[in-house]
Amino acid sequence: MWMLKLVIKPTSGLTFRRMPSSILHISTYPFLPPTTMSGFLRRLKLLEVGHLPETAVKDPDYYALPPQLCPLGAYPQEREYRIHTTKRQGIRSFNHNAFSRIIRPQSNKEVYQLHTWEYLFTEKLIGYVVSEDQKLLSELKTVENFGCKIGKEGYAFVDRVSGPTQLILEQTQAKSDTLLPGKALVGVPCEAFPLYRYAWRIGASENTNLTHPEPSAIEGFIPFVAGEVRGEIELDYYTDGNVHLPKSFIDELQGGESDG
Repeated sequence: MWMLKLVIKPTSGLTFRRMPSSILHISTYPFLPPTTMSGFLRRLKLLEVGHLPETAVKDPDYYALPPQLCPLGAYPQEREYRIHTTKRQGIRSFNHNAFSRIIRPQSNKEVYQLHTWEYLFTEKLIGYVVSEDQKLLSELKTVENFGCKIGKEGYAFVDRVSGPTQLILEQTQAKSDTLLPGKALVGVPCEAFPLYRYAWRIGASENTNLTHPEPSAIEGFIPFVAGEVRGEIELDYYTDGNVHLPKSFIDELQGGESDG
C-alpha cells in the first residue's frame, strides 16, 4: 500500500455539513470527510487543466477520484480547532444551488429563512490518500498550491503534498491518524459520526483519467458509521512507523469487509 500525505490550509471558516441534518440547523463535521476530500481533489485536477465543472441539486454530476484511489479524510491536529455557531439567513427553496456554483449568474429575488450555522476554524487539516497503484497516486502531487471551494461552505488550498510513501501492514497498539469504522468502536468510548461512501457503477475502476471532464460513474451513496477515540487502540494498521491508518477503515471506504 502507498500513501500521500497532504496539508490542506483553509482560507476561511469551513462547513462540512453533517448528514442527516435538520433544515434549519446546519452542523459541521469537525474534519474533512473522505467523500468531500475526494471531490475537492478531483476538482483541483480539473482546474489544473482549465475545466470548471458546475454543480446541481437535482440529478447532479459527481466528480470524484477513481475508486483505485482511497481518500481517508483530513483532520485538524488534536485540539487545534474550534466550532463557531452563529445565525445567518439562508435560501428557503431546497433546489437553490447558486451558492454552490463556482460561477454565479444573476438570479431572481429569493425568499430567505434564519439558520443556525456552524463553522470549523482550524489552521490546517492533515489528510491521507492511499492506493495500491503508486503511479496513479503520484498524479495527485501536482495539486500542490491549488485551491477552490470546499464542502458546504469555505475555501482551502493544498499547501504541501508528501509521498508516495510505502506502508506495511501490522497489528499494533497505536493512535489512529484517521477515523475508525463502527465495528472497531464497539465497547470503546468514542464520538461517532454518520458517513457515506460512493456506490460505483460496475466497470468504474477502468476510468483512471483524473483530468478528463467526464463525470464519475457514481450511482449514489452508502451510509456507514465511523468515529474517533482519544487514546490508542489495537488494530491492523497500514503504517510507515509514524502514520497509522486502520485497515478496517480503508476496507469500509472501499466497500469491503474487515475484522481488523
